[in-house]
Amino acid sequence: MKKTLSVLLAVLISVLSIPLTAAAAPASDAPRYIIRNPYADVDWDTWQPYKVQLHCHTIASDGYQTIKEVVQECYDYGYNAVAVTDHGTVNRGWTKQPQLVPIIRLVKYERTQMAPIVPLTDEEYAAYASGTAKTTNGEERTGGLIDIPQGIELNAATPKADCHLTGYYSDYGQGLIGVYGDYETPSAGVKQAGGISMLSHVGEFVYPEKDTVKHTGQLVDEYYVNKFARLFIDNAGSSVGMGVNSATDAHTRCDRILYDQILKKTIPNGVVPWAFTFSDSHNATSFNDAYTIHYMPELTTGAVRTSMENGTLFAVSHYSNGYELNGWKEMPDYDEEKCDDVDWRSNDTPLVTKVTVDNENAAISVEGKNCKQITWVIDGNAVLRGGGDSDIPLADAMTLNLNDYNVEYFVRFYLVGDDGICYSQPFVVDKEGVEREPVEIPETNDVSTKLRKLVTVVDALFFKYNLFIKLFKLVALGYWDSFC
Repeated sequence: MKKTLSVLLAVLISVLSIPLTAAAAPASDAPRYIIRNPYADVDWDTWQPYKVQLHCHTIASDGYQTIKEVVQECYDYGYNAVAVTDHGTVNRGWTKQPQLVPIIRLVKYERTQMAPIVPLTDEEYAAYASGTAKTTNGEERTGGLIDIPQGIELNAATPKADCHLTGYYSDYGQGLIGVYGDYETPSAGVKQAGGISMLSHVGEFVYPEKDTVKHTGQLVDEYYVNKFARLFIDNAGSSVGMGVNSATDAHTRCDRILYDQILKKTIPNGVVPWAFTFSDSHNATSFNDAYTIHYMPELTTGAVRTSMENGTLFAVSHYSNGYELNGWKEMPDYDEEKCDDVDWRSNDTPLVTKVTVDNENAAISVEGKNCKQITWVIDGNAVLRGGGDSDIPLADAMTLNLNDYNVEYFVRFYLVGDDGICYSQPFVVDKEGVEREPVEIPETNDVSTKLRKLVTVVDALFFKYNLFIKLFKLVALGYWDSFC
């Protein structure tokens, strides 16, 4: 009975639980807090917020639209940068025909119809990039739309459940069929190729039945925490973070919980993975479900990469199906018709306009717009909420004084408005004069990584010179160099 009560209590105080969990105030003689601000390099007066889509699809793999249609759709929604991340298919540029993986397109024939890809002309791309192209409604818009290079969704065609990650800025993974649960091999491959990667909608792997409702508010099994924490540490500098809210959040509602658990493992080991959101769109109705807002000094592909690596971004979604709202409310369904008169910068979702860190007084202050509520999260527990249905006025809660709480690892916040939710990156909190001890993270002993190595060896020993296997790779996987 006592064990059962202990488990129930742990659930109640778990990540983002409601009602709020008050962290104990530190002792008066406790060491001074030192806050590491992920937005310290942002010049809030001159840098601009750019709307970025890091995960979407075309008929090059399993989407419904051509490259040209996807670019126009994203242009209409006010995006400034977009990564096309088709399954097993490296984006060679919007003006180029990608190297296709026919078997993936054939399996999703009802979507692709095996139709022509229709890239942009050089003139069309120049118009989108410069912002001189017209929207579908014939209107003008502010700012251009650029192509994030070499996007790809890796670990394609895995059985049982999706175990995907997206790669950028490297020519890795073309036609590489996935192995269930093997995030490690593609993460290492992208790093070795000089690119960066991000874990996608991991809830679809953690909960293969995709029924995450019954798990809401519960801590995620330590197996997954250790698996992904080790991945971030082993691929530090390249594996930059993970999705915490994808599409309509139906399958990712527990990913924020997992993310907070991972931070408690990686921060003591000197690594901070960032939080991302994305639409994972396959059709025209889902391009605007979720995205990231990047604060950058300019709109270039290099600036996007630097922002992804340094975390100068906010994760934004029109949906939230987790513990983040009072009374178990879900975000209202987003009205796609709003695209007709969209605000090209924010789409009326909550937007952070400034973050100030006062290390002398151990305080973090936030300014923003389209916000009706703010919630502060310390080490995975929601400790303060202002605005909305809470008893604390929004203005009073826009500053968090860390001296009122006991902080071991990190602080983050999220804003809620009528049109969505906005997550900050974690602020790592150190204690003056106290050195963190690295955390031991055990091996997860994945069968998947061993299976990947076995497949590679078997392929090299028995199939490398097999004519039928070469034909399959040529016709089904698009390995045009398989006869070399």
